[in-house]
Amino acid sequence: SFANLESLKYLVLESNRFNGTVDVLESMKKLTVLLIRSNSFSGALPNGLFSETSDNDNVAVDIGDNKFTDVLPSSFANMSNLVSLIGAKNSFANSATQPAVCEDTSLLVMDCDACECCEVCCDGENDGVCDFQLDVRTLLGYDCGTWFAYCLQGTEYFAGFGIH
Repeated sequence: SFANLESLKYLVLESNRFNGTVDVLESMKKLTVLLIRSNSFSGALPNGLFSETSDNDNVAVDIGDNKFTDVLPSSFANMSNLVSLIGAKNSFANSATQPAVCEDTSLLVMDCDACECCEVCCDGENDGVCDFQLDVRTLLGYDCGTWFAYCLQGTEYFAGFGIH
């Protein structure tokens, strides 16, 4: 079962029409890539999410276009290695994003009412921002095949993931 995947680092379940809560993610404290965009997941995100991820591992999260509620887990505010967080098109509470998340995250896209500190946010009218998503193949170097190191040379964003 998913609950037994305590050492899992990458979880990609984008655009699969999954629904329900994601409580099972609570046991996956070592995730570094969580891409679950465009499903119908609902409820609050588990509070311990990413709590045991090494400070040396950059974290990328795309939870956009779901039905998440409440606020972002407090563990997000304590992460200096959260490189990107895409959470737009959800039902988070007003001010769901802690200021520390805004200060420490390089790429942050949330709904405007859920993120008072966001420099860029989704207001429902700016589709470019609202529909932004991380591309897993590029993020993990899969589009480049075995020559990925050459393919991604000069791509500043990916340098943080140890891909040069």
